[in-house]
Amino acid sequence: MAPVTVNFSVRRAVHSDVARMTAIWLEAAESLANAEPRVRLAENAATLWQTALEEWLKLPDMGIFVAVDEQQTVIAYIIGECVRNVPAFLPERYGVVRDLAVDYHARSGRLGRALLTALRAWFAAQGITELEVRVPYRHPVAQAFWRALGAHKVADHFWLKV
Repeated sequence: MAPVTVNFSVRRAVHSDVARMTAIWLEAAESLANAEPRVRLAENAATLWQTALEEWLKLPDMGIFVAVDEQQTVIAYIIGECVRNVPAFLPERYGVVRDLAVDYHARSGRLGRALLTALRAWFAAQGITELEVRVPYRHPVAQAFWRALGAHKVADHFWLKV
């Protein structure tokens, strides 16, 4: 299905966006859990994630942006965090894209790029020059999105039972 052209704007997330962001997160999380058997959601996953999001909105090292449609309904979001690198490695701090999700009913080929542009500007204002993102292997659309932006793989992420 071709992306639908949606008129939208991007802004910092606020507390009133939390419920809608949680709904978008849950849709994406359930899709990931269905595609990857190692991903399992807690019984109260939406509540846990929403509580965490409410805390993240208060933290100065978290940059959270939403895309809203003409009715000001959140249709996508991105969450970034400034983190310290391992001692003796440069840069001393870098950005991590913790999450990027788009409402499956409001897809647009421009949402991800617009959200990332806002987050990159915020990272730059924090003195961040590089960012990291973890992209599931079983999410080919996300893989293609990041590769198209020039991101390249630097490590594999392994999962092992104890």
